[in-house]
Amino acid sequence: MSGQHEKLRQALDDLQAQLAEMRQVDPDVAAHLDTTIARAQAVLGAAPESLEEQHSVSEQFGDALLHYEASHPTLAGTLRSVVDALGQIGI
Repeated sequence: MSGQHEKLRQALDDLQAQLAEMRQVDPDVAAHLDTTIARAQAVLGAAPESLEEQHSVSEQFGDALLHYEASHPTLAGTLRSVVDALGQIGI
């Protein structure tokens, strides 16, 4: 696995850890991001996705970043890490 993929995996792991804590406080936020995380993890998996699907994953994380930036700044920082990692692998 390349260094860029490892950065993405780490950012997704960090995001999942934050969401695990957040499920108690704000389950709607956690539920909203679960599907997006699963799609990003598919990028790391063996099944190749089309360029359109990859762009959609990046776009969804970007939208989530904008949505949660003010209300959940720590979460937004982790989302920014995911968006950056996706960009580094060309997504």
